[in-house]
Amino acid sequence: MRVAFAFMLSTAIFSSAAHAGNTVTEFEGIQERCAQVGDISFGPKGRWPACRVTQAGWVATVGILDIYQAQYCLGASDAECGERALLLFGNRAYTPEAHLLVQRIDPGATRYDDPLLVETPYGTLMALEARSPGGSESNSYHLWQKGRWMPIDSKAWLRDLSKRLPKGLSAGEGVAPDIDRMRVQVPLYRSGENAGIVAEVELGLAKNRFTLTKLTLAHE
Repeated sequence: MRVAFAFMLSTAIFSSAAHAGNTVTEFEGIQERCAQVGDISFGPKGRWPACRVTQAGWVATVGILDIYQAQYCLGASDAECGERALLLFGNRAYTPEAHLLVQRIDPGATRYDDPLLVETPYGTLMALEARSPGGSESNSYHLWQKGRWMPIDSKAWLRDLSKRLPKGLSAGEGVAPDIDRMRVQVPLYRSGENAGIVAEVELGLAKNRFTLTKLTLAHE
């Protein structure tokens, strides 16, 4: 089930994945001004000469915590983005601080979709989807676990799939799990050409890895 509005989670979300720098900033202005948190530093002594916010807003309310995204353009102030960053902050209502939950940094031409939070039988999952100008995707997935957004190994099931396929068939690249349905369709190839067969995969989650729980082969 997609989390479009609030859903309840019993623990507060103030812990975060490991970051290089400070993870706390003032809540006021996080949607208008870049924050020097995590791996983000800019200015005369910073990693980048300048930073500006290109998109920001509320994402979801989890328990008593509001989650906000901020997308940054990193580089010279009068030039195209050298790199882009997507940051997620958490803020408890009526408190002055925002806590960095997750960050990712990508090439300057990257475009981000809005973060997707989904409640599943395996827990609360989050997908961060990034697209390059050529159409390729670089997605990352996280599981809310023990007060942290834990990265998920989203490729483990592909290794299992390759072992189960009939001889001569190989899986196509660039497929992304649908965490709403915990399924994925994979085009199959033979000798480098489309075989006209699709692997319909049902996914599970164990030890912070997507796992293959059921495989069905179907003709396109």
